[in-house]
Formats: sequence, structure tokens, C-alpha cells
Amino acid sequence: MGLQPKINGKTVERAYEDYRNGIYLVNRRYQRKLVWNISEKEAFIDSLKNGYPVPLFLFSVNEYKGQRRQEIIDGMQRLNAIFGFIENEFKMDGYYFDLSSTALTKQLLDENVLNQKEPVLDRKSCVNIVSYELPFSSYDEDNPEIIDEVFRRINSNGKHLSRQEIRQAGATGEFAELVRVLSTKLRGDAALTIKLWIYQCQLHISFNILQLLMIVF
Repeated sequence: MGLQPKINGKTVERAYEDYRNGIYLVNRRYQRKLVWNISEKEAFIDSLKNGYPVPLFLFSVNEYKGQRRQEIIDGMQRLNAIFGFIENEFKMDGYYFDLSSTALTKQLLDENVLNQKEPVLDRKSCVNIVSYELPFSSYDEDNPEIIDEVFRRINSNGKHLSRQEIRQAGATGEFAELVRVLSTKLRGDAALTIKLWIYQCQLHISFNILQLLMIVF
């Protein structure tokens, strides 16, 4: 059991590159919905811009479809805020991230994958954000029961999760997974999860769910 964590830093820019490369996994078996509002996201991005310390991000490193992936155990809300801001989904202090600030976002802008919104945040602030070193902690583990237990222990003593959400972390099985996927789509909070699924070539999941709905209705 590889529960001895490895702690290292990763810049926001590198984390975003990994995100676009499909390195991160979101497991709806225990992860809650995206609950941060815009003001909470802005406040977190402001912390990065000004160099304030932020909480640790925790990942389980395991094999997924022949590739080493990082399953997000703690930090999904913060990662969603980071990637959303970089991709111009919301403003901070009235300004959007400058997509010309990194090589990857500039490439995606040139390829019309991303669109630059205005007004644009000053270059110095954008550089401060993408060069911020995030505290990443990871451990090698692919046993779902152990991963679930780590998640429960992290969230059982604080106010991160409701009791229902903590109980949900222990609900496994195909039916429970189907309920989680459907409820995620109905709630409309699937932004980060769906993007990651697309990058991980899991479109067949959405297709199978659609087929099931067509049969049921």
C-alpha cells in the first residue's frame, strides 16, 4: 500500500498543460458537485496573483487505460477555478486572463479553440498567476477502497462536505455510478468532469447513457 505521499510543487502553467493532456481524473464515486460561486473563484485566483499560500492538492497516481493518471482526491474546486479562469470562463476584478501569456493558451487561441474576452488582465498579473507553484501531494494507489477511505478521512473532520456527500463516498457499484452521472448532468455542474472525460476519450459513457435514456423513455 503506497500511502507515503510525495510532495512537490507544480506551476499553474504546468498544471494546465497536464489538464489539457488528460492527466487528471475526476471520480464521481466520491467527488461532490462543483459548488464554488464566482466570488469564491475570484478570491482564489486573487490569492495566486498575490502569492498567498493555498491549501495542498492531493492526488492518487494510478494506471488508467495504460497511462499514469492523477486522480483528484482533494482540490477539485480549486483546479476548476484555475482552469476556468485561464479559459476565460469568468473575470477577476473585472478582467479576463490574457491568453497570450503562455505558449499553450496562445496556441489554443491561434487555433480558435479558445476565444479571448475583454477587457484583458495586465501581463504581469497573468504571469504571476501561471508561475505560481501549487503544492501538489500524490501517492501511488489504485485500490478504490483505500482511495475512498482517504477521501472520507480528509473530509470527515471539516466542513468541506455534507453528511450526505460523505455517505455518498461509500456508495459504489454500477447503479450508484449511473445515478451520480445522471444527477451531475441534471445539476449542470459537470463542467470539469465532462472536459476531463472528453480528454480521456470516454465519450462512449455519454453515448451509453443517452442510449439508456432512450430505452427508458
